[in-house]
Amino acid sequence: MFRPVRNIINKNKMLKNVAFRFYSLYEEKKAKDNFYSRIKNINNIIYKYVDTSNKPDLNVIILVIDCLRYSNLSFTGYPRKTTSFLDSLKVKFRAVSTAPWTYPSVASILTGLHPHNHGAYIYGKLKNFDSFKRFKPIRSSILTLPEILFTFDYDIYFSAAIEVAIYSMRNRVIYKRYQSDTPAEKLLNDLKKWILKRKRPFFAYLHLGDIHEPLVPPNKFRNYFGKVKNIPNLERWDFRRPEEQKGKEFNEYMINRMLLYDNTLKYIDYAIEQFYSFLEDSGLLDTTILVITADHGEEFWEHAKLEAENFYDPRGYYGVGHGHNVFNEIIEVPILLDGAVKSHGDYVKNRVSSADITPTILNLLGVSHNLTFDGQDLFKVKNKKRPLLSEAVGYGYEKKALILGRYKLIYSPDDNVQWLFDLKKDPYEQHPIKDEEVTSIFVDKLNKMLREDERKKLAETLRGLKI
Repeated sequence: MFRPVRNIINKNKMLKNVAFRFYSLYEEKKAKDNFYSRIKNINNIIYKYVDTSNKPDLNVIILVIDCLRYSNLSFTGYPRKTTSFLDSLKVKFRAVSTAPWTYPSVASILTGLHPHNHGAYIYGKLKNFDSFKRFKPIRSSILTLPEILFTFDYDIYFSAAIEVAIYSMRNRVIYKRYQSDTPAEKLLNDLKKWILKRKRPFFAYLHLGDIHEPLVPPNKFRNYFGKVKNIPNLERWDFRRPEEQKGKEFNEYMINRMLLYDNTLKYIDYAIEQFYSFLEDSGLLDTTILVITADHGEEFWEHAKLEAENFYDPRGYYGVGHGHNVFNEIIEVPILLDGAVKSHGDYVKNRVSSADITPTILNLLGVSHNLTFDGQDLFKVKNKKRPLLSEAVGYGYEKKALILGRYKLIYSPDDNVQWLFDLKKDPYEQHPIKDEEVTSIFVDKLNKMLREDERKKLAETLRGLKI
């Protein structure tokens, strides 16, 4: 009954916009009721773990750019000047996202935990993100950054052009949702208007969707680095199956798809520069911690052949997009900081984790707590070769990546994959070491980490029963 009505609405742009607007208002009211209900229930948890006597006064803004590949930022040596503004920010880190897709990754950014610890991922042996019903929420006992700051009387703003990003924080924030093709300038201008009305410290999370499909940059940026050919399905994805990934048409599509991505990234860089100027002109920059990052990267066929030969994807797609694997083009992201950041570091080549964002912000704010994080303060990381984990795929069998210094393990036992890469000799991960005697050392390290985390969760549960 409802599907024919949805089809009619989707084919009419005006009807679609009106329907989206009314549904968004309904969602916002529901989110508001759920949020205040949760806050009442977790007050005892917050006051147990967080010292609220010392009030922080710095603002916090987290801008997340969906699908931003670390390797496509120009400060990394990328040949196109895609991010001339982002290059200029004070502190730049090379990070490993805790997950290769949005839902578990956003939860990690705002909890400081790996997916297997915060619980927000698709459960089951064979994963296929085809319904929100498969999603498990963040564990109820876990606090998120906006919940903690709300307790300090911060105004909270949460908005996204990607629905899955909002779903990560359901019942945890009052949110505003945009359609996926809403340009960055619209989202950032709405955030500006909200900020100008604030009379107390605020926390804002904004999730930009411009380089997530569909790629529809403004006309003046569409051909920024070169004219993009008018090719069917270029704004989304095509040539997803192995048998299609060959020949002249495929090569032409691939070149133009990557060009359109870079042109759109240039637009995002421009839009964020305008927002940064607003913070400066408003006198807010020096009292605001500004964090710019990504939830994950994006694959452009780098490992299509290797994936098709060794991994199972229920959709039959290989080499495109995200969520399906844990190669570096999908999990390496930037963490950029500016504003009220005391450390004026330069480009940091040693990898960090996206789970480091929440503990870093709490420390910059001077918040005293006894919360346990998987992440660390970015400015106080002692072990430069600490293990970094990415996991919780959205498609196929579970895959985990463990990066330890120059070595990287990709582990997917149900795919019969137990590979090690020497990232110094093989930075593009094309020649896996399959010697089980060697790889088992790293598998043991990974399993030990997971067992230790399970013991911690059990101890936490037992403590909770005594409250």
